[in-house]
Amino acid sequence: MVDGTGNAYRGSIERISAARVVIRVHAELRNFGEPGVRLTLAAGMSVGCKPDEVVQRATELGMKRFVPILSDKSKVELSEPSRIRSRVRRLERVALSAIKQCRRSYLPEIAVPCTLEDFLARQNEDDCKLLFDPGPDTVPLDAIELGDGIKRVTVLVGPESGFSSAEVEQALSAGFRAVSLGDRVLRADTAGPAAVALVMYRLGEFK
Repeated sequence: MVDGTGNAYRGSIERISAARVVIRVHAELRNFGEPGVRLTLAAGMSVGCKPDEVVQRATELGMKRFVPILSDKSKVELSEPSRIRSRVRRLERVALSAIKQCRRSYLPEIAVPCTLEDFLARQNEDDCKLLFDPGPDTVPLDAIELGDGIKRVTVLVGPESGFSSAEVEQALSAGFRAVSLGDRVLRADTAGPAAVALVMYRLGEFK
């Protein structure tokens, strides 16, 4: 069993009735199945994007925070508070199902959708910030020195049609480093989880 706040429990079923299941807890484990790094995935939303799949796969790979980004090319509008709350609750249910499937104990935080400008304004100066972009002025992840003892990483990927050139400049000015995902242009549904997997691998989380 997990409680979504970093605790996992080993136990045995003692009684089952129509109203309840009684379980005797034998051991409590802290941060069970959790990576050593806190990774935030900020992903641009678009009409063709399937955020459920992005959250599910990124959660299984170790993401601890998901931020939906509304960018210049998103073509998605979420202005009604009730609709926003409904979307966030849905993604929280997806994340909960994913941590149960992959045996994690921490429920990732699902943030309220925001603009790229607002997101960049709230960045922590100590984070390792990586912008995965199909533009020409990028380098492979292997060419970037991530350093030792990194505890916080922010991964930023664009919507289906990518960030605008002005948005890329904003991200670079905010301390992000532009990284390539290769010669093939990936769908937004694929790019986010792929970037998370690459970063987790570089940080030794798949050993």
